[in-house]
Amino acid sequence: MKFYFAGIAGVWMAGLVAACSAQSQPDPAPESPAPVEEMEVRPAIIVDGGEGEAVAFPLHPTNRLAHAESNSAGMSFFELQIPAGTPGAPPHIHTHEDEFFYVRQGTPTFMAGDAQQTLSPGGFVMLPRGGFHGFWNSGDVDAIVLVGTSSGKFDDFFDSVALEVAANENLSPPEVIEIVMRHGEERGMTIDMSKVPENARALYGLPPAE
Repeated sequence: MKFYFAGIAGVWMAGLVAACSAQSQPDPAPESPAPVEEMEVRPAIIVDGGEGEAVAFPLHPTNRLAHAESNSAGMSFFELQIPAGTPGAPPHIHTHEDEFFYVRQGTPTFMAGDAQQTLSPGGFVMLPRGGFHGFWNSGDVDAIVLVGTSSGKFDDFFDSVALEVAANENLSPPEVIEIVMRHGEERGMTIDMSKVPENARALYGLPPAE
């Protein structure tokens, strides 16, 4: 019996020593990130107020702040001016991108589905793809809104509309809207004027709903 217990104790001690030895081994070194010199570093963009790249979009003054290819996330950034008493964008839905809005000036109203809310400067809106949304300015002060769009197909939308409108003189408002809708559809957007709420129909030039 004495030798039996001694054998058991020896096995137990050997196992304990092995376990402690294993625990004392240093952990494998974590993988090092890629050297900075191997990363693609794009130039920083710093735009002061009133700067940016003007885009002759026919529905509202538009300034581009950053192209999608300027950053790894593929985001686009614009500054929109929505004059007092005018529509900003009709109800529409995006297939490929989400939109983010920050109100700098004025009190624009945003709709998302059946909900709508008028925001003051400092207000923020996130509009996920797949849901109908729009915005307008029924106030008496011009609104200025910063808008960012996630990676998708929206980056050149304002430019493409502006180019076609500039190439065709004396377009009527319905013809301009047709151009806007066509370029939107080519980028996975759907505009549905039937979703303009009653309190905003006059801003869009629509008669009262029956």
